[in-house]
Amino acid sequence: MTAPLSQRVDPLARKLAPVVREMLLAEVERLAAAIKPVGKPKPSKADEDIMQACRTVAAAADRLAQAKYGPGEIAARKSLENAATKLRRAMERHGRMP
Repeated sequence: MTAPLSQRVDPLARKLAPVVREMLLAEVERLAAAIKPVGKPKPSKADEDIMQACRTVAAAADRLAQAKYGPGEIAARKSLENAATKLRRAMERHGRMP
């Protein structure tokens, strides 16, 4: 009578495990080296224009909040309106607004 399959395979698996492990680790290292590192994608000109316009709007909104009910409120409000108009134009120019 022969031993059950699990008893015959177990010693073979124990002998093969270190060899298979080394082969697997070598293959993983080879594949990892072949993968190009993913860097930050360079923003497009449209994105740069729109983000610059957004920064301008944010700065104008901050100025308005600081000048609220004070002597510079009218100038800050006009500055915010101009910045918002420039943002709208930039978005329309680059097809980001209907």
